Amino acid sequence: MLTVSLALSGCKKANDVPGASNNSGDTAGEGVKVGLVLAGGLGDRSFYDSSHEGVEKAKKDFGIEYKVYECRNDSSLLNDQVVQASQYGSIVAVVGFEFFDVVQDVAKEFPDVNYIYVDNEIEGMDNLITVSYAENEGAFLAGALAAMLTTETSIEGIDDSKLIGMVGGMDIPVIRNYQIGFEAGAKYIDSEIEIQTTFAEDFEDPAKGKEHATVLYGRGADIIFQAAGKTGEGVFEAAAEHGKYAIGVDSDQRYINPNNIVASMIKEVGKSIYETIEKIQKDEVEKGKVVYYGLAQDGVGMAYGTDDMMQFATEDMKNTLEDIKAKIISGEITVPTGK
Repeated sequence: MLTVSLALSGCKKANDVPGASNNSGDTAGEGVKVGLVLAGGLGDRSFYDSSHEGVEKAKKDFGIEYKVYECRNDSSLLNDQVVQASQYGSIVAVVGFEFFDVVQDVAKEFPDVNYIYVDNEIEGMDNLITVSYAENEGAFLAGALAAMLTTETSIEGIDDSKLIGMVGGMDIPVIRNYQIGFEAGAKYIDSEIEIQTTFAEDFEDPAKGKEHATVLYGRGADIIFQAAGKTGEGVFEAAAEHGKYAIGVDSDQRYINPNNIVASMIKEVGKSIYETIEKIQKDEVEKGKVVYYGLAQDGVGMAYGTDDMMQFATEDMKNTLEDIKAKIISGEITVPTGK
């Protein structure tokens, strides 16, 4: 009994408040409980916060109830998190590559629970839907923008070194997918541009992100693309201190520092969770299949902040990116993948 008690107390519940009924009169989700399980934690203003926005929107629109279970990158809690969420809800959204084995094992033990597993690809389990994103396509646009900014503008802090950088959270397939897309997009604009990438080996440590970004800026990088979750906040700090620039990731992060963050590459984690919850309620999902979100599905893309913010990307640059997007969707441009 003591062991069970300790296990159940180990998972932090960040949101224990039931969702309200939908005022629109659509009661399809009323009484439905969703557990949102995060390998990291809320407050990253990026990947995990986006997933939370998805269930919050489902609460407002469908009247679901939900709880959030955080682990803060403590691998010893991964299994307990998913089990607790499975005991709570009929739908469990699991966010983080770390859950690859855990979610498959737990899903077998709870066959009546529908699992949405974000950021991986698993087929063949009827109660497990995986969501995979074409990060490489979105990062291609980010790389193209960085290349245009470093070669075609006279913004203070940008010189003619033709060096840009990227700070990744960890050297894993999903982050390499960002890297390869970013490099390909930059080279599409300027084949002579240099791209340097470092990996902080952590998604929750801004100090490490700042350290890695400082090294890249010190080498002469004008713009750094961060694909590092909360660690990426350190990249933004370094950009401000060195009078340089950065590109955000997963959510529109320009509001964090609109003077140094030129744009963000969007990854619609929240949208994909919201839409999958809706499809489960309507019995419209293909069981055991992978759901893909790329440029064609508006699952990835670029964001430039609000209209009142100074725009680093000119209208010509934005138009070029829209043209590139269309060519990727049509197949005229093939984006390499790191997965």
